[in-house]
Amino acid sequence: MLDSLLVNVSKYASSANHSPVENFITEAFAWLLRSDVSLRSSLLALLKARVGESLGANSVARELVEYQVSDTVAIATQMNFAGVYPDMVWQDHQQLWTLVFEHKVWSELSDQQLAHYRAYAEAHFPQYALILITARRSQHKQNPDIALCWQDIADSINQLPSTDEQQQWLRQEFIALLEHHSLLNDMPINPLSLAYYQDAIKLDQQLANICEAALRHQWPLAALPYFELKTKVDKQWGRVGLVFNAPKRNPSLYEAWEPGVFCGFMKDPADHVLHDLLEQGPIAVMIISLDRSLHYGIGQNLCYQQLVSALAKVLPSGWEISDRTQYAGYNSWHPLVIYAELPPLLQGCKTAELQEIRVIEQLDKLQHLLISLPEFEAFCIDMRNRYAANSIVSLDV
Repeated sequence: MLDSLLVNVSKYASSANHSPVENFITEAFAWLLRSDVSLRSSLLALLKARVGESLGANSVARELVEYQVSDTVAIATQMNFAGVYPDMVWQDHQQLWTLVFEHKVWSELSDQQLAHYRAYAEAHFPQYALILITARRSQHKQNPDIALCWQDIADSINQLPSTDEQQQWLRQEFIALLEHHSLLNDMPINPLSLAYYQDAIKLDQQLANICEAALRHQWPLAALPYFELKTKVDKQWGRVGLVFNAPKRNPSLYEAWEPGVFCGFMKDPADHVLHDLLEQGPIAVMIISLDRSLHYGIGQNLCYQQLVSALAKVLPSGWEISDRTQYAGYNSWHPLVIYAELPPLLQGCKTAELQEIRVIEQLDKLQHLLISLPEFEAFCIDMRNRYAANSIVSLDV
């Protein structure tokens, strides 16, 4: 079971501050390396070539060029290095080589992160090299022995010959995963984009202005006893809009999403893992969000499935539904997204005031529709009951 990609991915919990993309890519990469001997050899050849180019490589790491991989390689993820956890560790017990990997997508290294790994490796492994893989070379910091980009990994995979159709498919699926998360080489700057740069900057404030106006509206959800509108516009996690959460029973507690509803705009897909929905730019959204204790098995929850089915049948023209539980690596804090492209939504609105009115009207209509569904009431009751039960269990523990 330890070699199962899905089992390994399932051990990670999402957080409200970031998506699990980095961990998912690590697990997919480790799983691919375990199952693909040719890929392991190719990666090792790449590392040998790059260690010779690295000015920061330690003297032990430079001996990597003499390493001949054996059949005793074990590849683990999140290995405990006395309280710190590198993303991936390659250990060859026959050759006594250990390769310690740290993977970054769009985040930066924490303070002294690689130094902690190096200190542990020096104390426990006779021969080791510290490898950093990032999205861009500008993220290459803290003097790893070898620094790579995900594009280097993709190039190495693409150069591998294969007559095994399944093996080739798995390799290309991993490359598609990297490409989906913008980890391969970007296109050069489009001169046309530069011409509209100032307008694009203004867009953030224009979307925020619409949401500020929406705060003054009498929202249907806020009239329900188990939803409460936050008093400020939410401007984090790549979105801007209004949050409807369960009323705070204890001011010291974090707002419970049991469930919660967000209405507004999504501008950046990274946190919510909505890259496929934002290919044409920001979108208007209504998002059903769930507290951490409600994440497990939500895609198989009958009330959730019935709500998705009911919503899909009655959405107004221009609005679509996206059940994120059907996507690998989805952000389990935000499983259900109802969305609309902005150009058709705002078509015909000649002033900012008319745009505010249009957006508020549309989201108000969505909320009325949501509340009218018996499936939504059943879903909310089920989630609140599960939340209460989980809270009792947590207190008992």
